[in-house]
Amino acid sequence: MSKIEQVKTYTGRDLETIFFRPMLSGPDAESLGIKVMYNMPVPTTLHFWKRSGDILQKFTSGSWQGSAPADRYQKTIDLQRVKAEAGYGAEDYFNLVYEQIANRPDVNMEDLSGTELEAAETELFRSAVAESIRVTMWLGDVDRDQEGVGLNTFDGFIKRITTDIEAGETGISHFTIAESGADAEAEAILKKLWDNASDMLKASKPQGNLIYLVTSDIYANYEEALDSVVLDSAYLAKQNGREGLLFRGIPVVDVRVSEYLAEITDLPASFAILTDRRNLALAVNTSDFPGTEVRMWYNPDQMENRQRAVFMAGCDYLLPELVSFAASAVGA
Repeated sequence: MSKIEQVKTYTGRDLETIFFRPMLSGPDAESLGIKVMYNMPVPTTLHFWKRSGDILQKFTSGSWQGSAPADRYQKTIDLQRVKAEAGYGAEDYFNLVYEQIANRPDVNMEDLSGTELEAAETELFRSAVAESIRVTMWLGDVDRDQEGVGLNTFDGFIKRITTDIEAGETGISHFTIAESGADAEAEAILKKLWDNASDMLKASKPQGNLIYLVTSDIYANYEEALDSVVLDSAYLAKQNGREGLLFRGIPVVDVRVSEYLAEITDLPASFAILTDRRNLALAVNTSDFPGTEVRMWYNPDQMENRQRAVFMAGCDYLLPELVSFAASAVGA
């Protein structure tokens, strides 16, 4: 057997339960450090509730003396129709799928059923789609026409934040990272993000939703700074590695886009964001638009296995006051 010819098509409920929901829920989605909204009602709206102030009153009568309701902020996420396509030579494709199966300890290699092959094919394509969504979520720009880069199906967080800053949005706290600054003073960058943060952002720290989202250079430099601390615990962590970094109790997450930024000339090479993880949202929809599907088939004319996914996706942030942002100059 050297090729896989069975057509697989996911639509409707299968599209959600078999293909998309596994990658948009659970630990993988939580590790992104943002809010993931899958198949929410259209138009997809990001909400943030602000607690009321002092609601205590002197008891003067039993009649209703309620205060104004809590403030609710809303923003509609602009969803774009996108597609993902991949093609493989028949033999290469079979080897890739076979490797997916061979790495599992619970598979009988002497009796590979169609179900096993389908699951392996699905996982191969799902991983590729998930990575493209993740990277576009950060670096996407619908106006980008730089050859060989792509990432232009919908605007990502960095494009939206920097565009608002250039337009004079005063709610976003921001500063420029000096050239080579990320390599020299990651800890100082994290501290300045906190110092510059709005009172509203700082006040949300006890709720446990604050997060630093940083590029790999800043993350690596901060980890090196922790390694240099003269403590037994730091010595052990230097040898064994760390499951995750914290700065003043706030998680520091590597957004893992540096390899893509190296090829992009219209975005800063280094950036760091302090925000509430509920303030940034990725939205994916596969249920409310016609034509959404995932299809995998064999093309005998080209002797090629092909994969295609069609769906809606977009991302945005809600409150400028909940963003403290730092970035190097574009092209630096």
